[in-house]
Amino acid sequence: MPVKAPYAPPVYNNWYGFYFGGNIGYGWGSDPINVSGATGSFVGGPFPLSITNDASGVIAGVQWGSNYQFGSWVIGIDSDFSWTDIHNSQTITNTYVSIGQQSLEWLSTSRGRLGFLIQPNLLIFGSGGIADGRAEVNVSHTLTGAACTAAAACAFGSESKVRWGWAAGGGIEYLWNSWLLRVEYLHYDLGDVNFTYSDVAGTGTLNSSTKFAGDIVRGAISYKFNWTPLDLVLGKGKPY
Repeated sequence: MPVKAPYAPPVYNNWYGFYFGGNIGYGWGSDPINVSGATGSFVGGPFPLSITNDASGVIAGVQWGSNYQFGSWVIGIDSDFSWTDIHNSQTITNTYVSIGQQSLEWLSTSRGRLGFLIQPNLLIFGSGGIADGRAEVNVSHTLTGAACTAAAACAFGSESKVRWGWAAGGGIEYLWNSWLLRVEYLHYDLGDVNFTYSDVAGTGTLNSSTKFAGDIVRGAISYKFNWTPLDLVLGKGKPY
């Protein structure tokens, strides 16, 4: 009688599935509010060319996504939404008292992810995709000792808008039972917030330009399910 080959159980696809969890970290940037283009009564005024750089603060939120495993390779989509305290303010005094404030109120990203298993439960990965966030800038100049009713005595401007850009980074993730433990680095770039502001009498204008880009280091924990949203749509079970 022929000898049968020993039974080989199916290989469990450890990383496959949808996950959801929370994250917390720290973010920072280096771009200031740039002041330029003085016209009218502001021409020749001693305004700072830049103010309020080095914004930084805590970032925390939630993340979700799906993993698909092919041998030692894991691909997927990773998304997140975070509330941020990345901000800074500064006051510079000369002939004018100049005050600048910039802040990133929230940040969201959706990225493709590609990783390689250096051990069955340890993944190194890179990611990249789109990002959006609400950026806010406030700037003012007040002539020392003068009332704002006088021409060129003061100027105020502000802008708050949702900006779109990109994000990319990488990290390492550990799978423990159904839990995913992650540490990652991410760089984001939402472009510039630009606006023009004037004095109360409208006799002079100034331009403000602030680039919202920075870096994030954060840790995350997620719970992984043995299905993905695509399985629910197609009515499929967990793959082996």
